[in-house]
Amino acid sequence: MKKILFVSFFSPPIGSGGGERVIKLLKYIKDYEKYLLTSDYPTYKYRDDSSRIPEDVKVIRVKFKDPRIFIPKFLYRVLKREKKEEKDILDKYRVLKSSLLTKLRLKLFIPDDKIKWVKDAFKEAKKIIEKEKINIVITSGPPHSTHLIGLNLKKRINIKWVMDLRDLWSENPFIEYSLSSKIKNRKVEEKCLKECDLIVVVTESFKKVLLKEFAFLNENKIKIVYGGFDKKDFEVESKKLDGFSISYIGSFYSLQTPVFFLKAFQLLINENEKFKKDAKVYILSPFEENVKKIVDEMNLSDFVKISGFLPHKDAISYILGSSLLFLFLGRGGEVTVPQKTFEYLGSGRRIIALVPDGECKDILSRCGVKDIVEPDDVDKIKETLKKIYLDYLNGVEVKYNKEEIDKFSMENLSKIFIESLKEGGVL
Repeated sequence: MKKILFVSFFSPPIGSGGGERVIKLLKYIKDYEKYLLTSDYPTYKYRDDSSRIPEDVKVIRVKFKDPRIFIPKFLYRVLKREKKEEKDILDKYRVLKSSLLTKLRLKLFIPDDKIKWVKDAFKEAKKIIEKEKINIVITSGPPHSTHLIGLNLKKRINIKWVMDLRDLWSENPFIEYSLSSKIKNRKVEEKCLKECDLIVVVTESFKKVLLKEFAFLNENKIKIVYGGFDKKDFEVESKKLDGFSISYIGSFYSLQTPVFFLKAFQLLINENEKFKKDAKVYILSPFEENVKKIVDEMNLSDFVKISGFLPHKDAISYILGSSLLFLFLGRGGEVTVPQKTFEYLGSGRRIIALVPDGECKDILSRCGVKDIVEPDDVDKIKETLKKIYLDYLNGVEVKYNKEEIDKFSMENLSKIFIESLKEGGVL
C-alpha cells in the first residue's frame, strides 16, 4: 500500500477553514496509508474541537513558536490602531485596509509569519518519510511557508512532491504586498513551482494566472481540484433563527467588505416597516472587529448580530437555519471562488450572491443560482433582497441543480484528487 504524507499548518483543533480541505481529503481518500504533519499551536485564537481528524490518519504535530507572542501588548494595540477618517461610508469601507501590524508582518516574514515553523517541521517530515518509507508528500497552503518544507524535502531526499494551492501566492488579490515583499515572495514561489512534481489548484482561473505569470510552467503540470462540501457535515440540527434570517459565514478583509450589502439592507429597513421588523443579519466572522465598526457607524446593531468565530459544526447549523445566505466577492477577486460557495450550495438554502463576472459567478449560475448581483451595486442589491423577501412571505422556494452541485462533494473531489496525482505521474 502506497503512503501519502500531507503537510498542513492548519488542522483541528485550530479553528480555521484552511485545514478543512486537507481533513476532508484525508477522510475520503481510500486505499492509501495516510499521514498528516501539522502544527501544535496552543496559543491560536480560534479553537474548533468539534472537527475531527479521521482515525486512520497518523498525525505528527510540530510545535509552532509564534513570533507575535514576543510583541508587548501595548505595542500590539498601537500597531493595530487605525486612523479615523471622515468619509462617505461606502468610500470609507469599500476596501478594508490592512493595519500597520499586518503590513509589518508582510515585510518582515517571507513568505509569511509561519516561516518559523518550517525548520522544525522539515526535520520531522524527513524523519517520518525515511522511517515509514513514504512515497509522496503533499504540501497545502496558505500559509505558503508550508511549501518550503516540500522544497527542502525535494532537494534533500528527492521525494515526489505536490503543491496544493488553496489560494494564489504572490498574485493573491486580497494581500497588500509592498513592491519589495511581492518581489521576494515571487522569487520563493518560482523556486517551489519549478522544483515540485505537480501543482494542484482550486480553480481554473488560478491555473490561468500561473500559466500567464510563470512562462516555464506547462498545462500538464497543473491539475484542478475544486473546493467542496462534505454531505455528512449537514447531519446536524439547524439553528432556530426567527423571522427572515440572513447569514454570512467567513472573514471580511481587504476587498471582502460587508459595506455594500449592509448599505442596501439599511435602505430597505428604512423604507419597508415589515422587513424592518422581520429581518436579521447574522455574521459569523473571525475578524469581527472589521464588521463591528461598520455596523456601529451605520446604527445597525439592533439588526445585525456579529457572532465572531464559531466551530464548523455550529456554523453549519446557522447555514441550515437561515432563510437566506449572503455571499460576497469583491471586484479584483474575479479569479477566486470562496470556499463558503460550495458549503452554501451543498446546504440547499437560498443564496444572494454579490459577485463580479468570473468563475464564481459561472459556477453559481451552472448550479441554478439566479440571485446574482454586481458586488457594489447597492440599489440592485436592495431590490434583489426585497424580491427574495417577498418570495419568503409567499412561501416560494428555490430549486437548484442538485446534479451539478453534487460534483463539488468532497467524496467526489477526493477521487478526482487521486486521479489527478496519477495523471501527473506522482502516484
